[in-house]
Amino acid sequence: MEITGVLQREAWLNKYMPPVESVAEGVWSVPVVFPDNPMRYTLAYIVVEDEDCLVVDPGFDSFQGRLDLIAGLSAAGATVSDVTGILATHFHTDHLGMARWLRRWSGAWIALGKAEKRYISAFTNAWEETAADRARMRTWGVPEDRINEAALDVDGLMHLRRLADADLRVGDGDTVPISRGRLSVVETPGHTPGHICLRDDSREIFLSGDHVLPRITPNVSLEMRGDPDPLRSCLQSLDRIEGDEAFEVLPAHEYRFRGLSDRARELKSLALTRSDEVLALLEKQGHPTIWTIATQLHWSRGFPSLGGVQLRLALSETAAHLQYLRTSGVEHGVEGLPARRSTGSTLLR
Repeated sequence: MEITGVLQREAWLNKYMPPVESVAEGVWSVPVVFPDNPMRYTLAYIVVEDEDCLVVDPGFDSFQGRLDLIAGLSAAGATVSDVTGILATHFHTDHLGMARWLRRWSGAWIALGKAEKRYISAFTNAWEETAADRARMRTWGVPEDRINEAALDVDGLMHLRRLADADLRVGDGDTVPISRGRLSVVETPGHTPGHICLRDDSREIFLSGDHVLPRITPNVSLEMRGDPDPLRSCLQSLDRIEGDEAFEVLPAHEYRFRGLSDRARELKSLALTRSDEVLALLEKQGHPTIWTIATQLHWSRGFPSLGGVQLRLALSETAAHLQYLRTSGVEHGVEGLPARRSTGSTLLR
């Protein structure tokens, strides 16, 4: 891997905000703060083409985040009112969060991938949804004194409900509707069911969202009403993006780099190694649950340090690996997983 975002990497390692940077002709990288989260900020991208101004992944909506984005637009020679389009690579608050505010003040359209549904916020009653999620956590074997921490709460659900709806849906091979039409859509489900990346052949850049990051392994979670086999989808998406080593990867977190194929293969290898680790624990434990497996897996900060959202992500990621093993033919009897079996080819080594 060749690290091209040198200043971004220094900022990431030393825990401060990187600068706004011009990263290609008409393209700027803009860090937008992500408060109270280990990721610290999202890298939004501004693309200026003639009369069009596109914002990709505008970031989490906060007062400081708005100031960050305004500063980035200024560096690109634009203002909020100049924005004509907003595209989020996926339906997460640190990507789509500021879209509603930005559309209100600019009148811009909002685009999401065709398969990116409101699966987490597709509820009619937030209290009933919270109760159902708590019951799901019990099925996963979560101890009673940790359920409040791991389950979705009403405030969190309502926050997701308030995220903007898309005016436009784009799918594989579609061109983002800005004047020169150089950004094409690559569907990459896994991190979310409808995650998309953007490819620009003329500038040799690849906006990877959260699908491929240079150091962190993106979370792949099994969620209610989401993809019934998200890890399999992620592995297939990684296969689809191998090639084009000359392209510079513009991720939504950390720093820019070249070496897309190598990193995609590395991420796939890491995921399969994790599934091997889960399988070994299945064979060792007498009556495994998602909780007992998760507690014994290796986590970068150690499982005891995980709390709140990070705890939920760890459990949901473990569930995704268990579901992948099940749909690959490994019968294990762990509860709380979808019954539908994948018809895809087995990807286990």
